[in-house]
Amino acid sequence: MCAQSVRVEQISTRERFEDFARFPFEVYGGRDAWWPPDIHNEIELLAGRSLIAAHLDLSPFCAWRDNKLVARVSAVVNYRYNEHWNEKLGQLIHFEALPGEDEAAGALLETAVNWLAKRGMTGARSGFAAFLDYPYAIDNYGELPSFLLRGNPDCYHRYFKNAHFMTEKGQVDYTAPLTPPTLARYRQMIEAARQRGVVIRSWREYGFLAAIDVWTDVTNSAFARHWGWNPVSREEVRPMLLPLAGTLVSDLSMIAVFEEQPVGAVFSVPDLSGTLARVRSGVRLKPERGGGTRGALINIGVLEMARGRGIGRAMAARSFLTMAQHRMAFAGYTLVLDDNWPSRRTAESLGAKVSANFVSYRRDF
Repeated sequence: MCAQSVRVEQISTRERFEDFARFPFEVYGGRDAWWPPDIHNEIELLAGRSLIAAHLDLSPFCAWRDNKLVARVSAVVNYRYNEHWNEKLGQLIHFEALPGEDEAAGALLETAVNWLAKRGMTGARSGFAAFLDYPYAIDNYGELPSFLLRGNPDCYHRYFKNAHFMTEKGQVDYTAPLTPPTLARYRQMIEAARQRGVVIRSWREYGFLAAIDVWTDVTNSAFARHWGWNPVSREEVRPMLLPLAGTLVSDLSMIAVFEEQPVGAVFSVPDLSGTLARVRSGVRLKPERGGGTRGALINIGVLEMARGRGIGRAMAARSFLTMAQHRMAFAGYTLVLDDNWPSRRTAESLGAKVSANFVSYRRDF
């Protein structure tokens, strides 16, 4: 597709995959701090060699202006998602574009939507897909976002709205300061759950591989009707999480056991900004943003039959206490749908407040 000096192409070669995967360096490379992509894993996904690719029909597209790459996106039919929800919804993942490229971004998104429509899809979402895509920031531009979350330029919202997308869902990121009074409250939460017969164990105590499988099973069950989620398999989760066995993830992540059965799971990470983020020399991150001081609870789930016993709060409380023991001053509680009131109440009971806002987009056709 061509529009004046803009050219949109479907890509399929290793060289183009490399250009595609490295494009975020062009978008974010001038920032003080940002999360770079995993180039190898992204190319493996584009080439259809990752485990999750077996469930996908995926096509990456690039937009060039005067032979310069200015925008990218992947159009995806996620068969597992559509079977789970009985929908015909396509996904637009990997979207990135340079500022001031309204024409190119519009042409790119239109080409991707047409690709999905030709495959029988009746709509497209961008900004949420299990293990594939994350929502778009609508504040804190220029700040380092929480691990896994976007710190996109503000022009992305204009690009999507001009392409006839609407805001489908809002999400929030919470941050809790780990102060002595708050930590004392966490100990009370853990004790209250213990008195109800709930045992909270770290993944290290439980056995890391066994904990990964529990996390997978609990998450699939607890999130079965959670907007945007689709089931994942032990076979694809294990290789992603097993390399973390020797890290603080083992101590920060939790399993809840009730009546000798695992009923809850938390996956948490330490502050990874020092090892994974690109931080400009001489830049000091705000302590609530990183710099070795902010851990993050990425996912929390409790089986429906075990809810109402304070299990979620107790797991999060022990995770946050462990962060404090490792000299982290803040804890993130990430990511919560605007209308997920139980999870939002849990975050607030932990002393957390909203620190960033995100959205996902949808276009029906």
